[in-house]
Amino acid sequence: MIILLYGAIVLAAITIIGNLMLHKWNAARLEKRIEERADAYLNAMEHEGVPDPLAAMAKDEQRYTLISAARQVKAESDKRFYVGAIGSIVTFFVALGFAIEGAGTRDFVITIAIGAVVLYGINTVLYRNLKARLADQGIDIERIAAP
Repeated sequence: MIILLYGAIVLAAITIIGNLMLHKWNAARLEKRIEERADAYLNAMEHEGVPDPLAAMAKDEQRYTLISAARQVKAESDKRFYVGAIGSIVTFFVALGFAIEGAGTRDFVITIAIGAVVLYGINTVLYRNLKARLADQGIDIERIAAP
């Protein structure tokens, strides 16, 4: 069991440090992709029609609003990743505690399953809240999110 504990700590550290390093290295490239997606969305809106909340704005304001929305999508995606990563680590340690103190593998698996359902629910709620906020501004989250 101690090997699992050390393995989980090492994997958590690699995941968090690796994600922070990748975020720093990819910041300029990501910013360029965000601007390209915003411009592509603006072009699509010219052909399909501009949603009512964006119709009263000038082109520059629409572009800045879309870039801001794309940044919000990225920030929320990062937040959901960290909630999932940290929640998984906490779930693992809680499950490990139940396995040590309780009936072993059965308690471990039950705790992991409950933790997975809770984390899925939290991520779903966070995503739906973001989607609703952006829909109120007339922005489709699937079209603005960088692939």
